[in-house]
Amino acid sequence: MSKVKEDLTKLIQDQPEDSSPEEIVRELAFHLMVERGLADSDAGRVISNDEMARRIRSWQR
Repeated sequence: MSKVKEDLTKLIQDQPEDSSPEEIVRELAFHLMVERGLADSDAGRVISNDEMARRIRSWQR
């Protein structure tokens, strides 16, 4: 089994027995977003907190 499948299988198996399909999908999506964010950080694709605050303020106009 590939490393990706092993990681996702473990993630699913670690969920509580009474987890709904929606909760499991949400956990998988969260895991993917964290992995992508870490990859972006490692590659230097980041912005400062000040820049992010400026962008958010521009959305509120």
